Amino acid sequence: MPDLTRSTAQPTPLPPTVTRPAGSRWGWAFLIDIAVFLFVFAAIFGIYAIGRSWLGPVGPRAEISQDPRVLPLYALYSLVRISVAYALSLLFALAYGYVAASSRRAEIIMVPLLDILQSIPVLSFLPGVMLAMVTIFPHRQLGVELGSVLLIFTGQVWNIAFSFYSSLKTIPRELNEAAIIYRFSRWQRFAELDLPFSTIGLVWNSMMSVAGGWFFLMACEMFVLGNRDFRLPGLGSFLQTAAGHGDTRAILWGVTAMIAVIVFLDQLVWRPIIV
Repeated sequence: MPDLTRSTAQPTPLPPTVTRPAGSRWGWAFLIDIAVFLFVFAAIFGIYAIGRSWLGPVGPRAEISQDPRVLPLYALYSLVRISVAYALSLLFALAYGYVAASSRRAEIIMVPLLDILQSIPVLSFLPGVMLAMVTIFPHRQLGVELGSVLLIFTGQVWNIAFSFYSSLKTIPRELNEAAIIYRFSRWQRFAELDLPFSTIGLVWNSMMSVAGGWFFLMACEMFVLGNRDFRLPGLGSFLQTAAGHGDTRAILWGVTAMIAVIVFLDQLVWRPIIV
């Protein structure tokens, strides 16, 4: 009799596995390592250059180079100024808008004051802020840098503050009641209700404010008062110096560098945040 316990079916063969050549994986890993190394090296060099520039002594006269090879460094200087100004603007806007929306007495004073401040042109703050910062830091370049940052700050902050205040005033009553029922603390309410509800408005108004910061960058980096030279190396000073000398080639290089920085910020910062 045949052995019925032994199956006569053949095992199903496994599909062939597709293997990549080891050389291609090694090549991609090597390129990624090189890219990471260059990025870290550039970041370290950037921090060193910024620290050396900001903490260095004040020179008798600023020399703005028109060599296109300095544009990456000048772009870094301008980008750091706008980034620091935006960080200060965001912190101020959150604090100012929260206080104005939380207290009726504070709202009566703070909202009209904010409206008055945003109606003052940024260039009106220019002489006073620069002279004040240079007086506080008379022997360091830090005074002129902080003056430039504060001027860019005045061009960014009011729009963000109004956005956050308006978002807090339009939170639905149901969400406010839910926060009371769950007994949220002040910090829990801010982190889990106020800030998430106002995020969309903050993002879009931040984009507009940073765009306005690029507009004021040229004036903030090219300030001369009498015989005192407060110019700072950056994209704004590069473009204004090139325009003053009638150097069309340098102007085109400067505009190209500024467009590249703006596109870089849009693709790597704003678009991921919007998503």
